[in-house]
Amino acid sequence: MPSPPEASRIPDHRVTIEKRSDGAIVVRVRSEGPDESRLPDAVFSFRNGDPQYAYWLSRLATSSPTKS
Repeated sequence: MPSPPEASRIPDHRVTIEKRSDGAIVVRVRSEGPDESRLPDAVFSFRNGDPQYAYWLSRLATSSPTKS
């Protein structure tokens, strides 16, 4: 059975991560492409207990101060 594909990391220059006062983590992934055909940014929120919460919390901890 083949191995599952390796997950790719969203490049730091395209992602903004912040932690709100209620503990939720908000992740914004900036869209790329020509202005006239660019999609809106993707915005996700994660709360403690969500499967990806720990991952984004660790990315927040290792991101530059301007992204937290």
